[in-house]
Amino acid sequence: MEKPVEDFLNYLNLQRGYSFHTIDGYRRDLRQFLVYCAGHNYLQLEQLGENEIGAYICFLQRHRLARRSISRKISALKSCWTYLLRTGRIFQDPFQTLEVPKLNKTLPVFLEDAEITKLFEMLKGEDPHFHRDTAILRLLYSTGLRVSELVQLNVSDIDASKREIRVIGKREKERIVIVGDQAQKATEEYLVRERSQYAKKAREKALFLSQRGQRLTSRSVQRLFERLSRLTGKALTPHVLRHSFATTLLSNGADLRVVQELLGHASLQTTQLYTHVTLRRLREVIGHIEL
Repeated sequence: MEKPVEDFLNYLNLQRGYSFHTIDGYRRDLRQFLVYCAGHNYLQLEQLGENEIGAYICFLQRHRLARRSISRKISALKSCWTYLLRTGRIFQDPFQTLEVPKLNKTLPVFLEDAEITKLFEMLKGEDPHFHRDTAILRLLYSTGLRVSELVQLNVSDIDASKREIRVIGKREKERIVIVGDQAQKATEEYLVRERSQYAKKAREKALFLSQRGQRLTSRSVQRLFERLSRLTGKALTPHVLRHSFATTLLSNGADLRVVQELLGHASLQTTQLYTHVTLRRLREVIGHIEL
């Protein structure tokens, strides 16, 4: 059964334009499923129906995996099955009648204005990468970029005169984001005061560089947030700033579809999750007024 799965992964890469990290995640989840099938002597795709897939889901649940992990693995299987049906490899879809566990949607974690201010104050001027790290935090909060999008930025993607940045998001989809005053100022200071020290190659395109003059990795940015988490005592990730960006926009009256475009969401339903956050904040304000 390995070849149909590899064909599916190649399809995601060549025709759908999925990122390496996304395809690698699909590969790990599907290989785990193949190992399970081999252990139960399921050697042909035609052997797999509702009962067999359901038994695999029960197997995942018995091993006490997090709901989100189980949901991701099921999503990988469903996507693979859709491809196999469309290409005529199989002729039945067990997911049409199979009840799969639903993932309870949790509200996005975000920072209040005072917490944002405190976060920026955590960076000290004597830090060796003060200007770079400040620009990273400011840009993430000002634009709502994903960390993967941030580290892929090139200097040429920035249009300072228009205060715009060209971003290549998921599935190579291009969008334009607007940069706020503080983020633009921090980025310009980084370019002038720090980046030139590390750009060892004159033709280096990357905006954010490591000390070795190479493109900064997502892991390096995550380490910055891990350090800030220890200092603030609050669990911080790049995505928390993305959530904070969206929540702030909606709280200040931004149109939902504008926020969708700025975040690069393919579905409006994904963006609508942030409306629950703003409604929760509204209820809290009204509650204080009534008191």
